[in-house]
Amino acid sequence: MTSQHARFFESLKTRPVIAGLRDAAGVEAAIQQGVGVLFIIGGDIFALLDSVAKVHAQGRLILAHVDLIKGVGRDEAGIRFLTKHVGIDGIMTTRANLISPAKREGLIAVQRLFLLDSESLAAGLPTVEKAAPDALELLPGVIVPTVAQDLAQRGKLPPLIAGGLIRTRAQVDAILGAGAVGVSTSERSLWGYSRNDGPGSPVTPKETAPPSKTGSRRTGGTRGDQKTR
Repeated sequence: MTSQHARFFESLKTRPVIAGLRDAAGVEAAIQQGVGVLFIIGGDIFALLDSVAKVHAQGRLILAHVDLIKGVGRDEAGIRFLTKHVGIDGIMTTRANLISPAKREGLIAVQRLFLLDSESLAAGLPTVEKAAPDALELLPGVIVPTVAQDLAQRGKLPPLIAGGLIRTRAQVDAILGAGAVGVSTSERSLWGYSRNDGPGSPVTPKETAPPSKTGSRRTGGTRGDQKTR
């Protein structure tokens, strides 16, 4: 496990809400609210470069949705470019074939799985088990409490992140209570969520000391993928 992986899961222990951003406009707001991990799910390679610099300057982690970022190939070469020239900490993707290349580069690899019905769950989980990502993001995230028992019956799955259609603290509480390690959302009112707050406590924006920063990465280019936040 790399230092980025350790920091990723350690950050989610206290600040489980991940800022899901379609562009760079919300990066500074997410940092100000104490978010430790940011998911970039849109924009282009140039905006991503700027976001990486801002996020790393504050000791936070940034992952990019490689299926949706414009300007970067959705292949192994694109993953290497993002690692060596853009400096991202990890990727999200619906493409199982990109998980292994990302892990070889030392990136945090999050596989996204869209659940349309019980059949998509049954068909999708074997691909996740075969790809062995560092974490699994289920969308829409609000369904996680409903399928928690089905997931438990699968045995050992990667740590679970819920994303999409999550708008209230009660939903976050329920999702985390169902076993998820994190929640990805574009709802800014939830970015200040902390496990140190009691269930039902109001979310108030607050700045937290940034996690200790370990070696920063290099800078360069990329390309991307899709929605449901």
